[in-house]
Amino acid sequence: MMLTNNRYDVDEALEYHLNQIHDWSIFGSFGFRYKASMERLKFCFYKLIRAVERNNRGQFVVKFEGDNRARDRHFHFLLGSQGLVTDNFAVLKRKLQIETRLLAFSDEFPEFKRSTSDIQKFNPALGARTYISKIVSDEKENLCGGGLDSAGYSNWKLSPSLKRRLKRINSSALESL
Repeated sequence: MMLTNNRYDVDEALEYHLNQIHDWSIFGSFGFRYKASMERLKFCFYKLIRAVERNNRGQFVVKFEGDNRARDRHFHFLLGSQGLVTDNFAVLKRKLQIETRLLAFSDEFPEFKRSTSDIQKFNPALGARTYISKIVSDEKENLCGGGLDSAGYSNWKLSPSLKRRLKRINSSALESL
């Protein structure tokens, strides 16, 4: 289902689920001035967040945008505090910055050489959950959703641990009815 706010259409189901999580820690964005496939972009994201996850159990949602035509590829993400190596935002941000530099200097990840990033402490008043839930209609539709939880004009992925957590939240709500 789609909900329209003042600026863009929103994936209402995704926004609903993101609003059930109350311990988001980081909102971040990475842009790439490099032609990359959606598969490659996912690989870049996974490589980046391993620096702040504890045992690959981070709770995240990542939204992939751009089609290398209308807009360069980029992603936005939310990281929940559960599954991170620390709850100290400054340490997490620094780890992400260091990992970005390491990836930029490696021959394996040329995408990071000219990437831009914005990593912020999550602030619920800024609307990041709604922003990640937006429907993107000004770029080519992604008809191949391999490895994503949603494709088309809303290309996003939830981590397995976040999916399990949302399932527990929803099951508890149903049991209390």
